[in-house]
Amino acid sequence: MFAWSYRALPAAAARLFRLLGLHPGAEFGTAAAAALGGGAGTGRIRHLLDVLVGAHLLEQTGPDRYEFHDLLRAYAADQARHEEPPEERAAALRRVLVWYLHSADAAQTWINPQEAHIPLDPPGDDLTPASFADYEEAMRWYEAERGNLLAATRAAGEAGLDVIAWQLPAVLRSVHMLLNPFEEWLAMGRIGLCAARRLGDRTAEAELLESLGMACTQSHRLAEGAEYHQGALAARRETGDRLGEALSLNDIGLIHLRGRRLEAAKERFEQAAVVFWELGAVQWEAVVLANLAEVTYELARPEEASGFVRRALEMHRGLGNQGGEGNALRILSAVQRDRGQPEEALGSAEGALEIARTHRNHMWEGYWLLELGRAQQANGAFDAALVSFQRAASLQRRLGDRAREARAWDGAGETYRRLGRPGEAADFHRRAAAAHRELDDLWHAALALDGLAVALREADEAGGAEEAGGAEEAGGVEEARRHWTEALQALASYDDPRAAALRERVVAALESGGT
Repeated sequence: MFAWSYRALPAAAARLFRLLGLHPGAEFGTAAAAALGGGAGTGRIRHLLDVLVGAHLLEQTGPDRYEFHDLLRAYAADQARHEEPPEERAAALRRVLVWYLHSADAAQTWINPQEAHIPLDPPGDDLTPASFADYEEAMRWYEAERGNLLAATRAAGEAGLDVIAWQLPAVLRSVHMLLNPFEEWLAMGRIGLCAARRLGDRTAEAELLESLGMACTQSHRLAEGAEYHQGALAARRETGDRLGEALSLNDIGLIHLRGRRLEAAKERFEQAAVVFWELGAVQWEAVVLANLAEVTYELARPEEASGFVRRALEMHRGLGNQGGEGNALRILSAVQRDRGQPEEALGSAEGALEIARTHRNHMWEGYWLLELGRAQQANGAFDAALVSFQRAASLQRRLGDRAREARAWDGAGETYRRLGRPGEAADFHRRAAAAHRELDDLWHAALALDGLAVALREADEAGGAEEAGGAEEAGGVEEARRHWTEALQALASYDDPRAAALRERVVAALESGGT
């Protein structure tokens, strides 16, 4: 039946049909089909696609979207193998892969304009990559093509097109780091890493190792992420890439910061800062100064943190880097809260959120809402804080960052407790503690367990132990003691001042009998 329909096609439509069998994914648009066709304009290609749809050899699934049935796709590929010379097949596949590569690079310009582009060879005179008028258009293209982008990376690796196989995931890293599609990010990065190693290209290898390290960091696979970043650092030192070396040092510092190895994080940030300063890399110097501010804040050195973050803020504003400015404002808000300046803290956090929303960046918004919620708490605006934490949890769930989602739950728990609703507080703290345990994030687990214990104790004092979790959780004081004991165990590996202060408070609560 397929053969009858195929043989009845005009020659141009028949050739496009079999070339479409080489497309890496089952669904595609007119521009990708034109890339396969090689030289034909999109108007001509659209007409040929209509012919294929009319012959029931292709299905139109939406405006400018077409899809093969699996059997028809296999038939088209088989006809291409029999009727197209090997060099024609290879050229068609390469054209469509280059089209996806350059279109993804164009999308990055809108989706994450702060990130640098990797150098690419020109696409060729017979290719017209996608172009975009704004962020929404670029995002719509990415969402429609994300399955094809993974398939294209696989196809490039299988066809021995190793340059494309490593460049596609390297280009998409700046998109992946905002949207956290962890499985495809890791899959593409591993394909790219293998391709870079086959080429013996240590610079490309470092790019992919860094990308994989970032994916692992953001998905809280810290040990695996550290290995990738150490590999990138070694490659960059081997090739004499001092800027890349400093970037890797900063990445390793971020791994240590997430794992609360604060002195180790500070040391890596300081090493990176020296190199950025020597190279005159002002943008990256501002980034690492903000990281130094965050780590010194966590080390309970607010004065030192204030100095770092204000320098970072001034530099980002001078560079017009609003993403860096927003992150610095987030850290400044935390420092201001620590120094007893709640109104200033709220203003800084609101400034950060304004930047995130102006840029329609959900990753920034979800993270910076955590600080806005804390600043709202410090100002007694508990209802507003609940809205912030609930919005943060929703965004983090969508982005797949379970650690930050759990931190939002913990913030909601603290807010409910301060509203005098310990039962609801306990529920949120319990969910947060369970998630942090699963992620092996002992520091945030300890914070959530302490919050849970306080909420249970308060519920018991109010005669509401059952409200805090039902019959299984009845006996609030005894239950609180168990959670404080677990928190104390989780804190055993930390010796920084904030951990010491929390440990002292937990010990005091246990010694007082939890009352």
